[in-house]
Amino acid sequence: MALIKPAILFICCITPAIVFAQADTSKSIQERYTDSIKHSTYPYIFPAWSKKIVKKGIDLPLPAGVMVNYFAASQDITISDLQVGFNDNPLVPLDFIKFGKVKADIQSISTRVDVWLLPFVNVYGMFGGTLANTSVSIVAPFNLSTSAKFNGTTAGLGIALGGAWHGIFGSGDYNNTWSSLNNIQGSVYTQTVDFRIGHPFVFRSRPDRNITVWAGGSGIYVGRTTEGTIQLSSLSTDATQAELQQIKDGTAAWYQTLTPAQQVVVKQIAGALSDKINGLDIKDASISYSLLKRATSNWSMLAGGQFQLNKRWQFRTEAGFLGGRSSIMGSVNYRFGF
Repeated sequence: MALIKPAILFICCITPAIVFAQADTSKSIQERYTDSIKHSTYPYIFPAWSKKIVKKGIDLPLPAGVMVNYFAASQDITISDLQVGFNDNPLVPLDFIKFGKVKADIQSISTRVDVWLLPFVNVYGMFGGTLANTSVSIVAPFNLSTSAKFNGTTAGLGIALGGAWHGIFGSGDYNNTWSSLNNIQGSVYTQTVDFRIGHPFVFRSRPDRNITVWAGGSGIYVGRTTEGTIQLSSLSTDATQAELQQIKDGTAAWYQTLTPAQQVVVKQIAGALSDKINGLDIKDASISYSLLKRATSNWSMLAGGQFQLNKRWQFRTEAGFLGGRSSIMGSVNYRFGF
């Protein structure tokens, strides 16, 4: 029951080609730098049309890059269509359960490799590892809070469009990721759409060095049925023995309204949780589940910045907020030509 986004998990902004000649910098230094670009010979294959572009004095980024990212996020989740089974027994719909706050906390480290195929088109692939913790709150017909931990890998492909005009740049990013997590059957497929607009501030004495700031938005789309199995011993709960005993005895008022199949699975889980609280061995007890999950809000805001030391090294950070989501990303990017 974890929401991984790598994309939530692995959303990386593309730094577009910055037209240094149009930035507000020292004219004499900038003019010399632009003139050197016009008279240089571009030695790389990508991007296409690059040799013609540099003759106009437009400074292109190095065509390829390797980026290492650290990403941490917290995402509110909506759960529906819950079905549960105990110890590999058939799943039973538990539509009477009402969820309160459900939140996924995510940490990931990933590597992304990208290439500018065209001056305004960048393609990339990424791969990384993820740790996640999902906290679930049930508010009816009883109060129960529990959490589960997950780990796994995520891989993805993406495309970004970017460009600049008179010192203002814009970029759009679309990627697909597939996350394989323990205790979850199959992979979790996520689509992410980002857009950003910003401005670079070029160092007067170093036209290849700049600080860039931007703002934008991010949309994440998961919305899929998740199936898996969790060992009950790995779950934590704040349910009391008195609450669990009422379920085991069948004396809770809401328990009488359940179907026979629902009564059986609820009583089995309550009994196992009670044994766990009493310190008994429940290592063989497991819960199978199926549920539909999605982000509480598909969209959130972004704000970030980057320091470009030179055309090979960039360091960036970005924060996400609003829409039930908060995130922070830090990355180091090394660029090269071929």
